[in-house]
Amino acid sequence: MSTWLRTVLLGAAGGGLAHWAGFPSDWLLGAMLAVAGAVLLGVNVALPRWLLPLIQACLGVAVGLRLDLHLPGPSSLLISVAGLLLCLATQIPLGQYLLCRLGWSRQEAAMGSSPGALSVMAALATQLDNPIRVILSQTVRVIALVGSVSVAMVLEWVPLAPEPAKLTLSAPASLALVVLAWGGGHLLEWLRVPASHILSGVLVAGICAAWLGESILPVDGLIPASMVLLGALVGSRLRPLPAREMAALLAAGLLVSLSSSLVSLLWAWLVAWWLELPVFQVWLAYAPGAVEAMIYLALVTGLEPSWVIFHHVLRIILLGGIAGWLMRRAGMAAPGTESR
Repeated sequence: MSTWLRTVLLGAAGGGLAHWAGFPSDWLLGAMLAVAGAVLLGVNVALPRWLLPLIQACLGVAVGLRLDLHLPGPSSLLISVAGLLLCLATQIPLGQYLLCRLGWSRQEAAMGSSPGALSVMAALATQLDNPIRVILSQTVRVIALVGSVSVAMVLEWVPLAPEPAKLTLSAPASLALVVLAWGGGHLLEWLRVPASHILSGVLVAGICAAWLGESILPVDGLIPASMVLLGALVGSRLRPLPAREMAALLAAGLLVSLSSSLVSLLWAWLVAWWLELPVFQVWLAYAPGAVEAMIYLALVTGLEPSWVIFHHVLRIILLGGIAGWLMRRAGMAAPGTESR
């Protein structure tokens, strides 16, 4: 319990400092960097994994209360989905090639190059003798994504959204929505629906917003608190290693993150040009993973969080579906097939 408290306090301090300094995505980035820095200094930090569904429920509620169902028409959506498929078909082989060139095994490269679905790839990595390569490279990917987008916002390459709504829900009502979203998320998870708690939050809060007849905000502090917890959770996944090995893994993670991000930016630019949409909006939807962070960034920039959710959920479904094929292609049995 003391470790959990220490981690939360470090995250809150980092997030608060970033907020005071005026950084975009302040609570998320500040908490993540503070806790990751503590890990590298040898401080014992950790948070329970059961916090992630709760964080996802909070994010889903925040999106649902501001839900805009005006997605592009069928033809535009088809073009966007085709762009996402082409993006994945480019990212995965390129990432595998780069990691194999760095001396990774085919199995490690298959999981380490995945542009998203961190939890799925981390679970698969437990079948390896040493899963640290995959887990660390995937964690670096998330950190690099959040950091790069934050830099773009600091440089004012993308504008922050104006205040989206004046009405704010009370604390009991906001917490009630989160609890309902959390419970509904468990049901959807049992039904094997991906991103279950986020989708449950969107559905529950969207119904509430429709009933009230206007866009509203959750109680003040709900989103900053959830972002502090998310940043601390991501940062705590790093583990100290010998300096040379840590540097090599960080470099590999950054290389794959950079290549995947550039590929997604290329496809996002093409799709955005064709559909006449903001490039950053399409890139948030095509970004290689970090779904919670991308949804939060879509919220603060006002760039259609509903659009971002749709594409990330589709990506999770696709990556989860092809995980077994990737493992077989890499010469490794998928979970549950070892005895066949």
